[in-house]
Amino acid sequence: MAQKWIQIGFDARMIAHSGIGSRIKGILNELAGLASKKNIAITLLGDPELLKKNLAPKVLKQYQILEYRAGIYSLSEWKGIREMENFDLLDIPHFNAPLKYLDRCIVTIHDIIPFRMKQFHSSLLKQIYLRLVFWMIGRRSASVITVSDFTAKDVHEVFDFSFDQMKTIYNGLDQDVFYPRSNSEKKSFLQKYDLASGYLLSVGIGKEHKNLGFVLRSFKSLWSEKKLKQNWVIAGAGGKLPEYLKEEAKGWEHKIHVLPYLSEDELSILYSAAGLLVYPSLYEGFGFPPVEAQSSGCPVYSSDASVLPEILGNSAFYFNPTNSQEFETNLLGLLASSKKLNSKVKSGLLNAKRFNWKKSAHQVVGEYLRVLKMRNTQ
Repeated sequence: MAQKWIQIGFDARMIAHSGIGSRIKGILNELAGLASKKNIAITLLGDPELLKKNLAPKVLKQYQILEYRAGIYSLSEWKGIREMENFDLLDIPHFNAPLKYLDRCIVTIHDIIPFRMKQFHSSLLKQIYLRLVFWMIGRRSASVITVSDFTAKDVHEVFDFSFDQMKTIYNGLDQDVFYPRSNSEKKSFLQKYDLASGYLLSVGIGKEHKNLGFVLRSFKSLWSEKKLKQNWVIAGAGGKLPEYLKEEAKGWEHKIHVLPYLSEDELSILYSAAGLLVYPSLYEGFGFPPVEAQSSGCPVYSSDASVLPEILGNSAFYFNPTNSQEFETNLLGLLASSKKLNSKVKSGLLNAKRFNWKKSAHQVVGEYLRVLKMRNTQ
């Protein structure tokens, strides 16, 4: 008798989002092939047109597609759709899960920024919404995946989730995209965007917990004192300077270059041509940019906050993201010594190899099987 196939529904509605979308794409690029070896069939739930734009045809054809257009963070997604009852498990890559079918959901939690960074996320309605959703997930979901041990610890401390119900599965990156680029590629890129090589680079969405204001204030001081020559390049903020920086940046626009949206291929060249990635974030659940930079051969000067020491280990230079004097002194020391600056390039490349999507997808399949075995023995 042929073995019955396990049916998994994968919520892919957020495939075009930053961070979460990167994880969805990375996992899906590897998941179907690994899952089919274990008699697991996966159906993607989402907008068919959006899926076609974000997944290669050879990847997309490995999946069935079920149209699902519930709004993100809407009441309708709590209800889900009737077809969800036909799946053995639902893979929900964010905490916005269908509460009606929560007992068959494996929910991924990336971070709890609204609770740890309340000064930037003070909406009472949002706090109530999240409290309710996390309370339900902690008590009724089949399993919880976290993207780092730091996030698991955070969720345990704030929401009292048991460590036994959580499984850490790191994000990955595509080593075929993020690798040290050639001089000719870098030269063409620099000419296209009118940049001088060796710039100081920051990458991240334009939200205040990314702490770019801290960097701007230090750079202004160093530029004023003529201690710093390099320009500051910002990517990932949607092609414009974040609103909260505009007033402080006045008079220094000639030293700050905000880049438009870049493809992953250009992003890798951006990292490769930089002198240093400066990553001042106050809170991350994982932190893609430092690992992408390392994989592209760029040294990293990182905040020592939240998850970053877990992800980067001894392969990066660190600073306290609230101590300007330490940040500036150490930065100038790095820039004054190319030998010291480049001393972390090799270890960065090795560290980045720890994170790959095939490994992550393999662990996801393992979690499917573990949860199903546990459910079948209850």
